[in-house]
Amino acid sequence: MNIFLICLGASLGALSRFYVSNLFLKSETTHLPIGILIVNILGCFLIGFFYNLMNTDLEKIYTPLLFVGFLGAFTTFSAFTKETLELINSGNFLYASFYVLISVFSCLVATWLGMYITKT
Repeated sequence: MNIFLICLGASLGALSRFYVSNLFLKSETTHLPIGILIVNILGCFLIGFFYNLMNTDLEKIYTPLLFVGFLGAFTTFSAFTKETLELINSGNFLYASFYVLISVFSCLVATWLGMYITKT
């Protein structure tokens, strides 16, 4: 059942990311990917909004469908921010800071490396 819920949520999340990000094209003046920025902000808002509303009786359905499936496909940035805030809320400020730094830096380097390797 979990696999089905994850697949259902992920397909809806990926389609939603595609349509929402295409509503907002790159700004001519800033050259920022506004669509993806909006998707990331919206996804972070949604994971925070639903996190505290989670009913423990329905957690077995909502977690795979909404958190892992839909929001996981809509934006993985939402999971990153939730995990960071959980570290902060548990008093692990040093771990939270390290997690943010290593996540952003290593992902940028990994993307650059992948692009560099395939460039030639």
